[in-house]
Amino acid sequence: MRVISLGSGSSGNAIAIQSGQSTVLVDAGFSPRILASRLHQVGLAPSSVQAILLTHEHSDHAGGAVAFASNFAIPLVSDPRTLKAVCTQSSAYPGKQPSSAVERVELAVGGVAHLAGLGVRSFPTSHDAVAPCGFLIYSSAWQVCIVTDTGEAQQPVIEAMREAHLVIIEANHDRDRLLSGPYPLHLKRRILSSTGHLSNQQASEALASTLDDGPRWVWLAHLSRTNNTPDLARVQVRDYLRQRGLGHTRIEVAPPAVGPEWDSSTLWSQR
Repeated sequence: MRVISLGSGSSGNAIAIQSGQSTVLVDAGFSPRILASRLHQVGLAPSSVQAILLTHEHSDHAGGAVAFASNFAIPLVSDPRTLKAVCTQSSAYPGKQPSSAVERVELAVGGVAHLAGLGVRSFPTSHDAVAPCGFLIYSSAWQVCIVTDTGEAQQPVIEAMREAHLVIIEANHDRDRLLSGPYPLHLKRRILSSTGHLSNQQASEALASTLDDGPRWVWLAHLSRTNNTPDLARVQVRDYLRQRGLGHTRIEVAPPAVGPEWDSSTLWSQR
């Protein structure tokens, strides 16, 4: 299994997961042109994408989904409420490909599916969207958990994280930096709410409650450019885990551009 972040943050989010000759995307928050370019950049053809899994309907996660799916005849997979919201939003823009032309595969939050040789389990997250979810994606040997855009790490999130070798979890902001920063009060309240975004501290606590002394890999995702920095997030999470005897965990930050990459065939050399 090969996992590549094609971009993470408020400007757009997409993750490519390759198994054999097939690829699935988790979210498609970039234009079709950018998505295709980034796939080519990492050696993947857009035509190899067999499905686009959507965590929720917000534009930084689903803004390019309908157009990209239409261009390459790729099914969109998500909870029916999310699919309806994404396709309705897309149809509202003049000149866009009709959303009715896109195949929709319903996967209710909490459901299980098999796509492109991979197993997929959806689980609920806590965000201000119609049916937000994360995904546990697995092969016969490896499991990847994707948790972005959630204000809390509730029990379904924790359970999915426990099963994963690679955990992709948002560390959106440093709380003190957010509170003292330039955002208006209503936006600060939204981010800090139970349906907002995880802070560095919250991500650290969730990881500490799920990790053990086995090999684990963690990507910190969806960092705010205003209220966080890659170094700040990495250090805060690393130090929190080290204090709890989890210093062996390999931590990377997913930037707005392409990267990082996790490849199960080579990852033992990365420990």
